[in-house]
Amino acid sequence: MSLQQPEPLACLIASRNMGDIVMWTGLLRELVAAGYARSYVVWTRPKMACMFEGIADCEIVCSSFPVGTGNRFGPRELAGLLKAAAQIRARRPSVVLDFVGDFRERAFARLIGGRHLQIGWAAGHGHSRVIRNPLGPGRPFVTVPVEVPNIYDGYRLMLDALIPLERRQSGAAAAGVRRRGPIRRIGLHPFASRPSKLWPEECWRELAQALLARGFDLCAFASPEERPACERMFSGLTDRLVVHHTDVRKYSLEVSQLDLLIGLESLSMHMAHLWGVPSITINAGSPAELYAVPTGQTLADTGGCPHYPCFNVAPCRGTSSENACVKAISPQRVLAALEALQRRSQQAPAQSLAG
Repeated sequence: MSLQQPEPLACLIASRNMGDIVMWTGLLRELVAAGYARSYVVWTRPKMACMFEGIADCEIVCSSFPVGTGNRFGPRELAGLLKAAAQIRARRPSVVLDFVGDFRERAFARLIGGRHLQIGWAAGHGHSRVIRNPLGPGRPFVTVPVEVPNIYDGYRLMLDALIPLERRQSGAAAAGVRRRGPIRRIGLHPFASRPSKLWPEECWRELAQALLARGFDLCAFASPEERPACERMFSGLTDRLVVHHTDVRKYSLEVSQLDLLIGLESLSMHMAHLWGVPSITINAGSPAELYAVPTGQTLADTGGCPHYPCFNVAPCRGTSSENACVKAISPQRVLAALEALQRRSQQAPAQSLAG
């Protein structure tokens, strides 16, 4: 069903991890560019509010949520969540958009009212392993079939159902993204929220040394808490490798200036895609096609682990197969992927995607 008239007020629930929220930022930009609603309100985490700043006719309401990886949620956070829900409910949103389809997001939607449009994932779909629906999937607006394994393609099905054909634009066009020319400046992001996703430090160091030897301008990204580990990892190279330890706002800006980002399946890859920056993802326990970004290459291997794919639950912990999947990806394989991207960039000169 296509909605021909703009919604008076659309609310986007952006409650999950940082990488998820970055993906939804791109989706919201497409909705705004297509004129889906007259105004918007985004309910998100304080740390990620900056991702929605500057979007036309968009109000941002923040609170903590009892979902996502490693998030503290106690009585104070519950009070903040209820206060934020009441604030949005008072605005009377006409529609609430939910790109998760979990029973907890459905509960958040009930708190704020409005018509709830949720994405659904067919039984057997990889993403259905990540969310929780003990009482069933509810009533999805769109259900992503098993035959569409990639989460970005699943989101595209939801957007196609929301936006009339004559008003659709590509995500790149909505953001005014440009294709990159030759690869000169490369960013490394060696951290993720789950230990099971981490590539060995010696691999990062070997890769950095090889990139510097090839003459690339190199930088690495880390949060303030990760800075000591990052500086230890690249010890002796920091005179030729800039280490950025910054907040999400500055990180987003730095990524937008790169020609290539190399990292794990985490915030970094989705941030690169948001800005149209090519990427190489070193995948861990999830199926390679599940979170692969359309503008990047995903490198994956089972490593002989009997549990692969484990969706990053890591049942291999403490066994001889611990982190075997991500350890099986060598620096040489990353360099080969880079060489393939270089050849491609030399064949396709820079051009605007904005029309």
